[in-house]
Amino acid sequence: MIEIEIRGELTKEQFEKLGSFMRANGRHTKSQDREMILLRGYKGYDEDPTKRDTDMRLRNTNGKCEIMLKRKMSDGNRARKEYSLVLTENTLDTAKEIVKAFGCEGGLWMHRLTEAFEYKDIEWALIEAPRGDGFEMLLYEAEMEIEDGGDITATHKKITDEAKALGLPVLETDELNRDFIYKLDKEVNREILF
Repeated sequence: MIEIEIRGELTKEQFEKLGSFMRANGRHTKSQDREMILLRGYKGYDEDPTKRDTDMRLRNTNGKCEIMLKRKMSDGNRARKEYSLVLTENTLDTAKEIVKAFGCEGGLWMHRLTEAFEYKDIEWALIEAPRGDGFEMLLYEAEMEIEDGGDITATHKKITDEAKALGLPVLETDELNRDFIYKLDKEVNREILF
């Protein structure tokens, strides 16, 4: 399966409005408390997220740990194929020891609180990105999955059109996507060492 997604930063008012709309019109699919560590320095890694061929992360979602691998499937990294290696020991400390043995010395820590809904066959995730000191950024992600060989461009257009119909900001260029991810990195994510 290939995951195609868009995202955008929201004001508190936009976040609350989208949440109310989704609770009234969508179907709640999941609640997540996720801690992630983006690894760096491996083959296929690029500091520019729109050019990154390979994205590797340690993830703890609602107490379940995994090593995630995402492979670029489109220009701008709007579509990626995902692979998950579930860990039986559900702590990031174990995962850190494993990747440290492969030469990873640290990464970029992230925390995300998500409420996800299905609306018009699209998953709409309302995401809080806390820094840990009371500050947070608010955003949404809208995504669909397609089979390998599916039409990435048409699916991306469908998601973008639905987001615009809801009055949501859409990061339509690689530059806007990259700048937003760098903003998250600067304002809420943080570098850690293992």
